[in-house]
Amino acid sequence: MGNPPGDEDAFDYVGEFLDQALDLTARFLSDRAELSASAAFVLNRVCREGPVRLTTLAAKEAVSQPSMTQLIQRLERLGFVTRLPDPDDGRATLIGVTPHGQTMLDDRKRVRRERLAVLMTTLTPDESCALQVSARVAYPVLCQLTENADCSPEVLATQPGDQREVCQ
Repeated sequence: MGNPPGDEDAFDYVGEFLDQALDLTARFLSDRAELSASAAFVLNRVCREGPVRLTTLAAKEAVSQPSMTQLIQRLERLGFVTRLPDPDDGRATLIGVTPHGQTMLDDRKRVRRERLAVLMTTLTPDESCALQVSARVAYPVLCQLTENADCSPEVLATQPGDQREVCQ
């Protein structure tokens, strides 16, 4: 079964929207002084998903295990992550965010919000309202897309339609 007419345009529009949001965040809102983009993505994932095995983290970030090991070692030296015993396997360790790492993530988020607040003063009241309403509507859907994106591509490709049950 193909996509309904007009879906290609909708996919392009959503894609452009996400591209613009990423560009705005990366270029103007984020503080890139302390962390590389890849380190920030990994740290955010560990914070969002909780302690995780290094091999799982490498697979989810689509990098080799040696590359992830190097990145985690750098984050450990900075005091942002720590290794924790895996309660399910005494031989394995999990990567978790330290209080220092959490504080740094919170500070980065605060700076992004402050920069966004200043930038939003350049909008008209109607534009600001439209953006706020759009964000409230789009946020839960974007969260669902993020959750679905962590499913393996093979699972997504074999299950047309609603993926929620397949991915959980």
